[in-house]
Amino acid sequence: MLYRKGSIFFNEMQEQPKVWRKVLETMASKSASMVEWIRKQNFGQVVYVSTSDFYNIGLSAAKITHLVSGLNSLAVTASELMFGRRPPYDARIRTLVVVLSAPEIAQEIGWGVERLKQLDPKAQIIAFEVGESATLEQGLAITSIVFPELKGNMKIPILSANGMLLACMNLVGWICGKQVLLNELNSLPEILGAHLKDWQVKAQQIVMMDKLSNIAFLGSGPFEGVAKEAAYLVSRVAGLPSTSNYFIEYRHGYYGYATNQTLIVGMVSNTFRIVEERVMADLAITRARRVMLAEDGANDLMTRCDDLLELKSGVSEIARVLLLLPVVQFMMFYIAMSRGVNPDNPKHLEHPRMQLKERPGVK
Repeated sequence: MLYRKGSIFFNEMQEQPKVWRKVLETMASKSASMVEWIRKQNFGQVVYVSTSDFYNIGLSAAKITHLVSGLNSLAVTASELMFGRRPPYDARIRTLVVVLSAPEIAQEIGWGVERLKQLDPKAQIIAFEVGESATLEQGLAITSIVFPELKGNMKIPILSANGMLLACMNLVGWICGKQVLLNELNSLPEILGAHLKDWQVKAQQIVMMDKLSNIAFLGSGPFEGVAKEAAYLVSRVAGLPSTSNYFIEYRHGYYGYATNQTLIVGMVSNTFRIVEERVMADLAITRARRVMLAEDGANDLMTRCDDLLELKSGVSEIARVLLLLPVVQFMMFYIAMSRGVNPDNPKHLEHPRMQLKERPGVK
């Protein structure tokens, strides 16, 4: 039986394996022409431009781009570009700008991209867009890849956020020419379908605390963007105070507000695993409930935390970034349900989005 509240969210989560396959099919249809064009350009850096949920996705995509391809990479918000007086990167290096857009943020994204074109006319821009057709004005991007399959409940963009990260990771495979990464991405829909039910049940068990006053999500490297997205969703949908921090930096006093009503969720990476384990173990002094999301429970992780969710996906650290998104989204879903909030349409988000009436920043 589906939940009366949150049925749209729940159905979208169950449909994700199918949606991911469609995203991969859309990218595959553009592969030949895009790969040839990228090789001719010889890019030295990649910049991801977006806002809201997609900015958090861009953060993870930027870290993945740097780790896999070795190129300079960063994520920038569209609103930051509007006030720029020079490009937020070295414009002497040939730059690929990847714009992540959706209909409800298209105007703001368009303003930001227009300003970027003024600051760096030589930048090459491609757009990944959600919807039935391209929403950015013609001439802003060299090419636009539209994903109609990602247009779900755009107030809480679960499908679009996850699908956009998958598309960005596929783009990284094109840039660096690593077929191993592309093959691994093609296997993710089947892996998600096989584990989704188990992750859903475990996520529900994790967040079922008698009293929960705040949550902290911790991530390192490419997991940082997932941590930010998780904190953003919990604060936005469930209305529960939530923060995100770089995992190893959390030990420098950021845990000062943690109490026995705090939930600390750490996303364990391969690169920083030893230090991350020590940080979680030391956080026992705060009496907060510590949860670790990891590929497996080797090295006695349960002795360093209060609960453990093992993905057991069998994929690399890079691909695991994408698989963590459904896990934290299920956590948000059950937190919202426990607080009596409808995840499909939270009442505190019924007010219309505050739109910018005119373009701000430097003319």
